Amino acid sequence: MARVTVQEYQRAVLHQSGAPAALLTPGRHRYRKRRSTLALVDLRPSLLKIAGQEVLTADAVGVRATVVVRFAVTDPLLWVMSGDGPGAGSERIYLAAQLVLRDVVAQRTAEELLAGRSDASRQLADLVRGSGAEVGATVEAADLRDISFPGELRRVFAQVAIARQEAAASLERARGETATLRSLANAARTIEGNPALRDLRALLAVERTGGTLVLSAGGGTAHPAQQ
Repeated sequence: MARVTVQEYQRAVLHQSGAPAALLTPGRHRYRKRRSTLALVDLRPSLLKIAGQEVLTADAVGVRATVVVRFAVTDPLLWVMSGDGPGAGSERIYLAAQLVLRDVVAQRTAEELLAGRSDASRQLADLVRGSGAEVGATVEAADLRDISFPGELRRVFAQVAIARQEAAASLERARGETATLRSLANAARTIEGNPALRDLRALLAVERTGGTLVLSAGGGTAHPAQQ
């Protein structure tokens, strides 16, 4: 007899003498080693990296993209029975992610791919999730990372980004100047209709500059004078 200890984060699938597969839960188990096959399945979340894929965008730009798929086995029996060997499920998810990546990138231009990476990642996860379920795994996320563009295109994107920043700065300056002019115009209209405010403004100017205030005869307008 053979012994096996199944950890809390594991399940064991036992094939013995042609009988239907049995699922072993956490704990210590004994089984006949002769004519038996035992596969331990890890239920903890795993990362699967699909690196360096050359794909074409909708505007025929060749990019190099990396995808990281995060999944966890939820059906150990299906995971083991879905292919030959314990790594068959991971291989199927890997191949599915490769094919889906090409479809997702082909639907977007290079600029759209760069600006909408999070949307592309969500679409990737949705499409790969079905392939994961077929092998007993739940795909939690599929992140599109490390998108590399040709050198000339990178320079073009950099120039576009700089131009957009300069345009945004110019617009902000124009808004500030417009607000200042509007404020001055409102102040001028207010002072024009209220002589007392003109005199008060003159007094404040004298206080700031240390000059002399000259009042015209007859209660006219006050004028600051330099000493």
